[in-house]
Amino acid sequence: MNIASHCRGVPRCPPARFSGLLVLALSGLIAGAPAPLWSDGDSLVAGDDDTTRIAATLTLPSPGSHEVLPRATEPFRPGERLRFSVQYGFIHAGTAYLEVPAITDWKGHPSYSLVARAESNAFFSRFYKVRTRIESVWDRQGMFSWRYMEDRREGGTRTHNEVLFDHNRHEALYDDGRAFPIPPNVQDALSSFYFTRYQALPVGGSVVFDYHASHRSQPLEVRVLGRDRVETPAGTFDCVVIEPVLRAGGIFKNKGQLLIWLTEDGRRMPVQMKSKVAVGSISVILQDARAGY
Repeated sequence: MNIASHCRGVPRCPPARFSGLLVLALSGLIAGAPAPLWSDGDSLVAGDDDTTRIAATLTLPSPGSHEVLPRATEPFRPGERLRFSVQYGFIHAGTAYLEVPAITDWKGHPSYSLVARAESNAFFSRFYKVRTRIESVWDRQGMFSWRYMEDRREGGTRTHNEVLFDHNRHEALYDDGRAFPIPPNVQDALSSFYFTRYQALPVGGSVVFDYHASHRSQPLEVRVLGRDRVETPAGTFDCVVIEPVLRAGGIFKNKGQLLIWLTEDGRRMPVQMKSKVAVGSISVILQDARAGY
């Protein structure tokens, strides 16, 4: 049955959009999601009434300001675990996690193991069950991706994809045997978020780096919009608000938009995310956090 038929009395439920946000919004990056979530260049701050309300509390930089949050030296460590609640309107739809389980060895290169996973709750699973796990192997010294894997169960569909990044041949090798060119030090859909946590962030400016997903490499712009103070079950945090934007045509061009609240301290920890959907918005809120060792 169509999920919308079960949502009487609540906002219409967009299952593809939900499944993408449930886990991939946590990385701040959507790769091959069933519904597009990226901005096509128009900022979420200067949109219609819904998008304006999402960003209403932001303190924007003053004209001529050149403030830059310094580069973080160690924003996360092995053992970090962040748990989030995913909310669609007033419906609690599920739980998602961002984890750094360990430092592993990838062909002689010490690398972070990065994991994003999500599951819909019992209520939502009756209509559209989500069990998704995404993994990245990320070079600790060079800060680029070696491997990207996603294993998704979304409704009645199960998919598995894996990409290996060969930096000597400058190729992304997919599990179906196809290969696509990549630039040096490319990021994947999950590692991009962790790479952003390290960067110096110019308030009112942006950071740009290379990103590969869905058989293509493109520049990814992360706009640093302004500041905000956020209360969550995990605590109250002073944050800088970022918006990832892919500027490209074809499969990448769309009208989805996403804001991410990162703490201003050295951890650059994500504490809140919001995305506009066709009707209303989806919120991802930090519930508890465990620092690494």
